This record gives sequence, structure tokens and C-alpha cells, in this order.
Amino acid sequence: MVIADIAVMPLVPAVSEEELYKQVDAAIDYIKSSGLKYEIGAMSTTVEGEYDEVFDLIKKVHRIPFEVGSERVITVVRIDEKKGGLTIDEKLKNHPDDRKSF
Repeated sequence: MVIADIAVMPLVPAVSEEELYKQVDAAIDYIKSSGLKYEIGAMSTTVEGEYDEVFDLIKKVHRIPFEVGSERVITVVRIDEKKGGLTIDEKLKNHPDDRKSF
């Protein structure tokens, strides 16, 4: 089990902020439909799952803005992996009242 923090940033064409959010929302909708556990944050979405599932998801969400009109996309990913696995709940066990899971 790994945790990935994913931030998709469509860049080109430079369109309205509303249009950029539509592209990011499309990526988030895909994450929601993936069946993996996730948490949406103000600047990224954290996903938990098996190694191959998470990396396949990252590849897909990076490409989504291209599918809805973007010509350039930067995706920033941070991976946290621990021998024996790691979950979002374990990582945030000291902050149970400060989070919202989906």
C-alpha cells in the first residue's frame, strides 16, 4: 500500500480560471470513480492504494486535461511508501479531528 499526493496543473492554453478548474475537476472526478481511497485538499488530492493501481491512476489523471482541451500540463506527485504498507489513516492518526475522508 502506498500514498500519493497528486496536483494536476493545466497550463496552456491560458484560459479563464473557471475553465482551469473544470479540467482539474475532471481529474478529481476520475479519482473519485477509481474506487481508491482519497482525500481532496486545497492544493492536491491524496490517494491510497496498491502500488500499480496508484501509478496507473497517476498516469490517467495527468492525461485528463489534454482530453478536455489543454495543450500543456504539469503534474506534481509525491509518493510515500513504507515496507509493509502505509495508509492515509496511519499517516494522519494524530489528527483525527482535522480531516475529512471520502
